[in-house]
Amino acid sequence: MMWDILTNDEKNKIVLKILVAISKLDGHIHENEFSYLVYFCKNAGLDPNIISTMVNDTQELNEILPSNEQDRMNILYHALFAMKADHVVDIAEEQKVYILAFKLGFSENMTRDFIELMKSHTLDNIPMNAMLDIIRKYNS
Repeated sequence: MMWDILTNDEKNKIVLKILVAISKLDGHIHENEFSYLVYFCKNAGLDPNIISTMVNDTQELNEILPSNEQDRMNILYHALFAMKADHVVDIAEEQKVYILAFKLGFSENMTRDFIELMKSHTLDNIPMNAMLDIIRKYNS
């Protein structure tokens, strides 16, 4: 697929673009959201200065997405954490994550369980195996 011919840098930029889009849905990027975006950049080997370019980008999100399950799950995880980074799960963020999850091939029920998990815990207090338990529930 197209995803497979992209470089890691290109893949990481796509994921960052998705995370920025989620983070700016409520009209601004909260300090904690920005910190999460910088954290992602550092782990992905991207220059954090690219964030400001993406924040100012007004193009509709229409990105190449992977077919590999681990890559798809990785994107969904980052999206969930970006959604919760400011400690508030906004309805627009929820909707964006649902749409993304659908495009990634995940069920509405599984996505709902992930979102409810994020809404009911702080990022520091998400039970260690809770996300894996949700995956097991829908992949068994």
